[in-house]
Amino acid sequence: MPLTNWTTTVIDGKEYLVIDVAKFRIPMDWDPNSNMFIAVAAPDGGLGSFPGLVQGDTGPAPTIDPAINFTALPAGDPTPDSASWSEISTDVYKLNLALHKGEKGDAAAFDLADADDLVGTPAAGRILVVNTAANGFEYAAQKVGDEYWPATINNTPSGNSAYTLCQVSIPGQPFAWRPEVSGWCVITGTGADVQVDLVARLNDQAAGKILGRGRGQIGQNAEGSATVLVSGPPSGSVADFNKVAAGSATTIFFRAERQSGSQTFTTVGTASAFSVRVRPVP
Repeated sequence: MPLTNWTTTVIDGKEYLVIDVAKFRIPMDWDPNSNMFIAVAAPDGGLGSFPGLVQGDTGPAPTIDPAINFTALPAGDPTPDSASWSEISTDVYKLNLALHKGEKGDAAAFDLADADDLVGTPAAGRILVVNTAANGFEYAAQKVGDEYWPATINNTPSGNSAYTLCQVSIPGQPFAWRPEVSGWCVITGTGADVQVDLVARLNDQAAGKILGRGRGQIGQNAEGSATVLVSGPPSGSVADFNKVAAGSATTIFFRAERQSGSQTFTTVGTASAFSVRVRPVP
């Protein structure tokens, strides 16, 4: 076996004992009374082994629980941020994480009208809705309808086969809408063969589209029963039959119109009532 030379060297101001054969260094300030260690080194170019170390049996692979045990610490809390692992069952580990929330930002003024994705002009009564392209917002009128009724209702004099009892004028609305008409009237026939309906017509009292109808009794109606007007266009009407365009002023006429017979009829304004509701189109 070759002679082993022992020398010393200084690295960064610290003295080491050097075994030249394996270039193995031991710090000179090590106190052998403190603890004990065994140093093994192979000669330069040789092989070394640790016969005292024996490979153990293969153990189970650890599993990490994907759910993190997270604790949000308030901003300014003196508790330090931390991360650690806990074994929650055999070979199953969970991450414990504690982090501080960010500091609250400074309050700032915000003018909604300055947003880049708004369309239209702000005005009283308008609200923000998603636009038809669904990539922004626009100012739109609130689709809330009101109710309107006539200032007076006329009496129907004798000798008429049709008569306008009243009319209701509705200003243009900022949205498309449909009229919802309602009302009642006591119609008195002048003979046994007459039959008179209540009819609501749009914009033309003689030939306007029919928005609602109430079928009257046949004869004189001696018992004084009221004919009730029901809203709705005639069956089979097209989809926009009773639709009123946005911005269009509208007048609705409430009439009594003879449907059959040769006799006439009369009505009294105080025994009648009519109204119109604005029903916005979605």
